[in-house]
Amino acid sequence: MVMRKKAKDQFVRFFKGKPQFTREELHDYFLAIEGEINEGTFGWRIYDLKQKNILREIQRGWYTLEVRPVYKPVIDPTIQELANLLKKSFRNVPNCIWNISWLNEFTVHQFSSERIILETEKDLQESLANILGDNGYHNVIWSIKGQPPRNNFKEIPILLLPLISRAPVQSITIDDSPSVVIPTLEKILVDIYEGSSAFHFLQGAEIERIFEHAIERYAINYSTLLNYARRRGKDIELRAFLSKYVQDTVKNYD
Repeated sequence: MVMRKKAKDQFVRFFKGKPQFTREELHDYFLAIEGEINEGTFGWRIYDLKQKNILREIQRGWYTLEVRPVYKPVIDPTIQELANLLKKSFRNVPNCIWNISWLNEFTVHQFSSERIILETEKDLQESLANILGDNGYHNVIWSIKGQPPRNNFKEIPILLLPLISRAPVQSITIDDSPSVVIPTLEKILVDIYEGSSAFHFLQGAEIERIFEHAIERYAINYSTLLNYARRRGKDIELRAFLSKYVQDTVKNYD
């Protein structure tokens, strides 16, 4: 059932030059090549090509040969320690954690300071702030109330934010350490575009550069991105913004 190299090379030659194509076009291709194909075999063909980094799904029902890596930042010891503390204190509670210094990969102006963003259920923020304080994390901000946080401590500030339900996150495991739940790149992009006071330091031109570089370097699932943007009330604005970079993709998104 797995495609041989000759068949894969033929597939790449056929779709090369097309920036994107539909699931229906894929089905028509395999139907022409194999004479007949059932849904199970067709689904396996797609899965096999994706696993071999030949095919990438950019949104529901749309694919491209332009395969880019999934965004997986380096997990530093502080992030790992905080993730371990979260697992110990709040088992099975949705959360994610990241550091705004990760944005330096995409920006022109590098951020000299760091800030850890820790998201969990809104009702748990105060309890989590107390647990962090009891464990030596004293620079914790958990109620911004529309104002940019001020850092008056030497240690890295930890900003607690409510986690939007069904937010796109991913789990990363480093060596034998417990897994760390971090936001996907799609979530990070939507959150900084949403423009809350947590990201007051990012201005229009800088946000544009972040999107531009992220789209150039990493795989973006636009279904995931725009669905999350809809939950944040920004899907229409973000769709227009994205048209500068991926006009055809956004136009075809349903």
